[in-house]
Amino acid sequence: MKFRFKFIAFVILGLLVLVCSYQVYWLVNFYNEQYRKMETAIMHAMNNADFKEIAIRINDIHADSDSLPKQNMKGIMARQQERMPDVVVRIQNNKKDGKIIWSDANTMNVSVQQGFHLTIDSLKSIDIARYDSLLKAEFKQLGIKIPYYLVYRTNINDSSPNPNIKDFDQSKYEKYVFAFTDENKEAYIVYMKEPKWHIFKDMLGLVSISVLMIALLIISYLYLLKIILKQKTIDEIKSDFVNNMTHELKTPISVTYAAVDALQNFGASDEPEKRDKYLNISKEQLMYLNSLVEQILTMSVEERKNLRLSLVDIELKSLFENSKNQILLNTSKPVSFEIEIKPENLLVKADRLHFGNLINNLVENAVKYSPESVNIKLSAYTENRQTIISVCDDGIGIPANSLDKIFDKFYRVPTGNIHEVKGYGLGLYYVKTIIDKHGWKIKVDSTEGKGTCFKIIIP
Repeated sequence: MKFRFKFIAFVILGLLVLVCSYQVYWLVNFYNEQYRKMETAIMHAMNNADFKEIAIRINDIHADSDSLPKQNMKGIMARQQERMPDVVVRIQNNKKDGKIIWSDANTMNVSVQQGFHLTIDSLKSIDIARYDSLLKAEFKQLGIKIPYYLVYRTNINDSSPNPNIKDFDQSKYEKYVFAFTDENKEAYIVYMKEPKWHIFKDMLGLVSISVLMIALLIISYLYLLKIILKQKTIDEIKSDFVNNMTHELKTPISVTYAAVDALQNFGASDEPEKRDKYLNISKEQLMYLNSLVEQILTMSVEERKNLRLSLVDIELKSLFENSKNQILLNTSKPVSFEIEIKPENLLVKADRLHFGNLINNLVENAVKYSPESVNIKLSAYTENRQTIISVCDDGIGIPANSLDKIFDKFYRVPTGNIHEVKGYGLGLYYVKTIIDKHGWKIKVDSTEGKGTCFKIIIP
């Protein structure tokens, strides 16, 4: 059983770790993919904005050329022919390898763009403000709403701070370079503020759901372990209960059989003293056997969901007196009682049989779990429209770490290897069951070495 439990626990734990690891792996991959897409989008926006800025300058040059004398136009055209580089673009249609086509097309795009810059930049300077405006429009169209700084560099390796940017902390920015000359000397550089954090904020809902799912899995696993451990404990307690009960049932039967056998076969019935002695032994053992059977039957009855209570008005004073007389009659231990009821004719509406057994169980426990003698106080009074019934003693008390378990079925307070008091952990379980059936509440206060006090609260 122990090996099987450990095996199941480790298998479930392994599956839980596997699921959590895969979820984290998936989130990290998704984050990286989103970041790569954003980088591609940024470079695409910078490229589009550059083409648009060049197109606007070409229109401006064309507009300016219409107002120039023809001799000046010939000079400009001559300069264009001198400055225009030879752009050779080769596109090979190879259906088997799409990468070659893309690479050549991309090379064509770069060559054309560099050619435009080489020619147009010599006629009209780059308008950084216009490019920035076009870039913002591109970012807006792509849904990129991240603060950034735009810098134009004639030397990409130049790392000097831009005078237009104050308090610039480069560690908080990602750098994106868009070079547009044939030697990659000139470039637009975009410093974008913490793009990874913005991606994470966009993923916050997905991350929250994943974290919640992982948390639910962990909580479910811990709850499952708790249930399994509880069931395992109950199974062990039940096994101990069956073993102990079997032994306890055999003892009174064996003793009674021996006493009756002595009376029948060894002439003990002819001697009054021996006869009375054996009869008393038989009576005590039969009473003990009867109490064991009653506990088992009571437990069985209380487990039925259709148990119905017969509620009647019960006078607490007479109930306490009956419980007192019953204990004094059946115990050899010195026991003193103090009964206090205010008012004296206080009544409660309860099931007579089960309520009487409830009080008797609490009083019997007070006698059992006490030293050589015990003082028991039975009290009842009204407070805030509630009836409070208490059973207090000056016995050995209950450890603090066991107070929340004493009403569990089969539970007994651990005493090591000492078994001075016999029991099966059913008495207080029965008490709590009857309390719940009546819709009442019960509280317990106890201090080791000083005693215990049970309080029943009846609304």
